[in-house]
Amino acid sequence: MLTSIKGRVLHCSGRQFCQSSEGCSMFESLFNNFTTLTTFLFFGNMIRTKYLLNSSLEERSKRIVLGVALGLFGVVLMYFTFPITDNVFADFRQLPILISVYLGGMTSGGIATLIISVYRMFLLHGVDHVSIFGGGLNAIVTLLFALLLLRIPRLSFSRWLTALALCIIASDLVYYCTLEGSDRREAIVMFSIVFVFGGLFTFFMLRYMKQSGDSLRTMREAAYRDFLTGLYNARAFEILLQQKIESFSRYSIPFTLLLVDIDHFKQVNDTYGHAAGDAVLSQFADLLRDTFRPDDKIARKGGEEFVVLVDHCNRDEIAKIAERLRSNVEEQPFLLPQGLIIHLTISAGSATYPDIGEEQLLDMADQALYKAKESGRNQVWRAER
Repeated sequence: MLTSIKGRVLHCSGRQFCQSSEGCSMFESLFNNFTTLTTFLFFGNMIRTKYLLNSSLEERSKRIVLGVALGLFGVVLMYFTFPITDNVFADFRQLPILISVYLGGMTSGGIATLIISVYRMFLLHGVDHVSIFGGGLNAIVTLLFALLLLRIPRLSFSRWLTALALCIIASDLVYYCTLEGSDRREAIVMFSIVFVFGGLFTFFMLRYMKQSGDSLRTMREAAYRDFLTGLYNARAFEILLQQKIESFSRYSIPFTLLLVDIDHFKQVNDTYGHAAGDAVLSQFADLLRDTFRPDDKIARKGGEEFVVLVDHCNRDEIAKIAERLRSNVEEQPFLLPQGLIIHLTISAGSATYPDIGEEQLLDMADQALYKAKESGRNQVWRAER
């Protein structure tokens, strides 16, 4: 965006260049800008993925934090100007607005735009026609373009390029209205070229970080999944249980831990072979997914034992849910690799938090499961306080 003209400052940036811009070439300044962009995007993305996205903040609060961070980054970029003619300087303050909308939608984009425009118009050099056009109106127009094109989960090159083109047109109109003569023509051409390079650099950085993040999440997800059933494994269960307990301390939402064991599963392996046992486990996992809600966490604890963390569930509700599961299993035909069909039953034990404390929760559910087995199997028991 427009910053200054030699000999008279136009107050669109953090630095005032008067009389001479020697010693600060375009290439040096652009190198500083691209270095700043790279540093912020990499470290900002690291903090966002490791801390912000995994924090206990509500989604709206996360978007607010993201908007504030990108708005402040836009302010920083106003101090890293680059010469686009001998007399005119510009910066990349529009890019944080585009990024904020892509990552955080309207909330993040609106906050980033507000910070950038207010700082430019009121806190940098004061209000004049240049600050209104270059600081306020241009930032708002950029936000509108971003909201129109970039509020989608998938980062599209064509949409990003269209957003860049519209931002360039808006900025060129500011140059047309505030500059005269050769400065106007040269500024329009040079800013357009430089902003395209800066915008494309930002796009490829964002896409690279998204692909890297997706790959990392895939590897982490695989590490927490049971290879046979696709359910969470025992290590993931411990983490999920701790998260549920921490969530209760913030939102007071009860949950129930349900332990489920397939009755006489060893006989299936001994009679029909381990391939048949694997087929039963896989089909049983599918039945669990069909019985419980998507937000309920299901894990294979080991062997034929499974555990479910049932969200928003008290001790009375779990009795009905567990009985429905027991009935579903009893009626379910299990197809073996040999083509045979067998029927199975389960035993289950439950314990509800916070009725039962954190330290006793798993032990009490295990004791309830033991009682279900001792009482003849094909039963569901719940732990009492």
